[in-house]
Amino acid sequence: MNRQLAALTLALAPFSLYAHPHAWIDVRSTIVLSADGLIPAIEEEWLFDDLYSAAIIEGLKEDSPEKKAVLGDFAAEVIENLGPYGYFMHITANGRPIKLNTVTQFKSEMKGRQLQLSFTALLAEPVDPMRHDVGFSVYDPTYFIQMTHRPQDPPTIRSEKSHSCRVQVQPPNPTPEDIARAFALDRGTTPEEGLGDIFAEKVYIQCD
Repeated sequence: MNRQLAALTLALAPFSLYAHPHAWIDVRSTIVLSADGLIPAIEEEWLFDDLYSAAIIEGLKEDSPEKKAVLGDFAAEVIENLGPYGYFMHITANGRPIKLNTVTQFKSEMKGRQLQLSFTALLAEPVDPMRHDVGFSVYDPTYFIQMTHRPQDPPTIRSEKSHSCRVQVQPPNPTPEDIARAFALDRGTTPEEGLGDIFAEKVYIQCD
């Protein structure tokens, strides 16, 4: 993995900041639970920070054809670039990685002054949370982008029938040394492999 990954992911790298992260995304995750109790998909909504959103649509008039085209192209390009990296989603069952199918359902739109990307991540192999310890994280491996669920908007479960499942979010616990390394990185520096994982939340799905 190289330093250009984050720039490719966001299609643009509009800011000349120092120290990671360079952009922020509020994440909303909806875990889909089917009628037979399996998890076939996780729905994602990513809300980009105001500054990044403004850079993407700068100079475009509200409701103009140009703005609509930029929003549509943004979603398609980001999803295409994220494909080789598992869409920044890291899903496990009993510690075993679960791959995702190619994302085909996606869109981007404005939510107030912020750009939002929504997509459905279909698991290549639906998992049974009653039989397996299921967990996932959503993060940029390079930590170019900080991605977190807002405390007031934690991951939820949508089920076709009643269930006894619950979601637990474990916040990251980086050491002072980890934080210092992240803040020491600038745009011209190749980030350490796995830096993003250190700053990533861990989401666990527990079913009785």
